[in-house]
Amino acid sequence: MGKGSRNAALLAESRDRIKAQEELAMATIAGNMAVDMQGERSSKPSKKEKDKKDKLAAEPSKLKIGLSDLGGMAAAQGLNEGWSYLMRVAGRASVDGFVAENNDYLQASFPAIGGLLWYLIELYGVGKAPPGSFKMGRMEAAKVLGNLGMSKFFQAIRSRGAATKRELELAQADAQKAIADNKVMAENLEKLKVALKESAEREAQLKRGGNGNGGTR
Repeated sequence: MGKGSRNAALLAESRDRIKAQEELAMATIAGNMAVDMQGERSSKPSKKEKDKKDKLAAEPSKLKIGLSDLGGMAAAQGLNEGWSYLMRVAGRASVDGFVAENNDYLQASFPAIGGLLWYLIELYGVGKAPPGSFKMGRMEAAKVLGNLGMSKFFQAIRSRGAATKRELELAQADAQKAIADNKVMAENLEKLKVALKESAEREAQLKRGGNGNGGTR
């Protein structure tokens, strides 16, 4: 075998080795890419799982709901009691004025009207997404405040009605008593007239009897 044949064989062997190495490198790269794609596919959550996670994230927890409701009720009670206290102070200062005479209605006015308007404003601001815990707390406060005001308003109406009924009953009782007293007085006056008439007749008889005795002497 000549020297040229050996060189050609070595060159061909070298090319085959390089080609084999290139094919091995390409296969390794392809395998790595396939593994990476499979890993990304397996780590990516499904649509169902994603929707479930989004739903859980959007829904407030029971603790937040409870705290928002309790906070709203406490805020409504505080506003109601604070306004009632201010109206009582104003009524004592007014003595016999408008604030004193209508103090019960004034105590119910702000909670009833203000709570209703507040609730309507909060309700108007509710969008498609569920309201947050702070929003729910404000709505609860507005609703409770309005209910407390309306309760006070109807209580004032019932109290005024009961007071008017008692005054009417007392007035009727006084009128009946006055009629009875007038009847008794009329009877006593009639008796007195009769007694005076009888007394005048006796006095007249005594005078006539005295004059007759004097004439015979």
